[in-house]
Amino acid sequence: MSRTFTASELSMYDGSDGDKPVYIAVKGIVYDVSAARDFYGKGGPYEIFAGRECSRALAIMKVDLAACNDNLADCTAQQLKTLEDWITKFNSKYAMVGKLAHEGCKSQVDDPTMFLRSSPFTPGLVATLVVVVLLTILGAYILYLEIKSSPHGEL
Repeated sequence: MSRTFTASELSMYDGSDGDKPVYIAVKGIVYDVSAARDFYGKGGPYEIFAGRECSRALAIMKVDLAACNDNLADCTAQQLKTLEDWITKFNSKYAMVGKLAHEGCKSQVDDPTMFLRSSPFTPGLVATLVVVVLLTILGAYILYLEIKSSPHGEL
């Protein structure tokens, strides 16, 4: 995901050309939503999002051209939570193909961790699973050694 799109470049992926993919941007991340062309492509119920940054529209749950922007300054905590839920859905369903550059800036990336996919596996859960697997393997190995050392190969 190394491509940086300008707003005008992103607008070329609005679903009007059937030979091009359909892209939308959410919080500066560009997703390929071509798999849902029926929704985001021309004639679809969410075609207004295609080829645009649509963070605000998703946060306030409004399918409106005026809401297709990245202005979240006056969004409530609930609206921001709604947006995060959308991002989780997009991360699980669609490929990230790039980022959207702010006008007049080389790059809008201040926090590189924003490109990481959300995961239900927290570091604590992963550590616990690793410990359980290692203990299981150790237990199986000890059992193997006991069976091998018994006179008849039985416990």
